[in-house]
Formats: sequence, structure tokens, C-alpha cells
Amino acid sequence: MKRNRITTPLALAALGMAIGPLANAKPCKDVVFNVTNNHFEGREIEIRQVKFRNPHKGGKQQTEDVKNVWCDPGATCSTLGDNLADADKVDLYDIQVVFKYREHDGGMSKEFVTQPFTPTYRKCKEGKQYGPIVVTDSP
Repeated sequence: MKRNRITTPLALAALGMAIGPLANAKPCKDVVFNVTNNHFEGREIEIRQVKFRNPHKGGKQQTEDVKNVWCDPGATCSTLGDNLADADKVDLYDIQVVFKYREHDGGMSKEFVTQPFTPTYRKCKEGKQYGPIVVTDSP
């Protein structure tokens, strides 16, 4: 019995579509998150990561490291522009910032996470800015 192989470009493209959009996902480049530091004790914070739900990954929470940024109390600071894996042209929601704050003795606190923020316009594209995401969390 002779077996047929799927080798035509059209058949391979159809197979790629059947696997799903995740196989073709691209990073969303140079994304900036604006963070307002309203820490409940007026502490300087260090922005360390961003978490968000990505419907492109079945709505699972995705965590991205960002280039750490220090933010003074009362200031609005921005991350330096990061590439978010599998997020190009995807609606992001429940965005959260992971941060630490400087303690009275100069040491660093454990990590905290902000309340979820869902922007009005969620579609991720190159150069997109999200926020402000407000830090008010208390330990």
C-alpha cells in the first residue's frame, strides 16, 4: 500500500493553521508600562516584572522581566521598553506590576504585585504604552 506525504506548500500552511496561532506568535516589541508610585508609606519602589493575561495563550498569566526602574514616591515612571513574548497584535488584560520597596533601614522588601489593570485599548503593538498602573499595595 502506497502512503501519501503532505509536502505541498499549501498543505503545510494548512497544517500550520491547524496547530494554531501560537505557533506563529511574534513578540510585541518596545512596550512601555507607566507606573504611578502611590505606595501607602511613600516609599521608593523598584519595578521588576510585569504580569498580564494573554488570550493568545489561553488566558494564562504571562510574566515578563523588565529592566528594573526605580520610581520615587508620587512620581509616574516608565519601563524602558521591553519585548513581550507571543503578544504582537494580542489584547492584553489584567496587567500587574511586580515591585519591591526600599525599607527604612535601606534594605529591600519582598516582592509585591499591584491590583490588575485592564486598559481601554488592549491591543499590543510595537511601541505601545500601557498605564498608568498604580502602586498602592500594602504588605
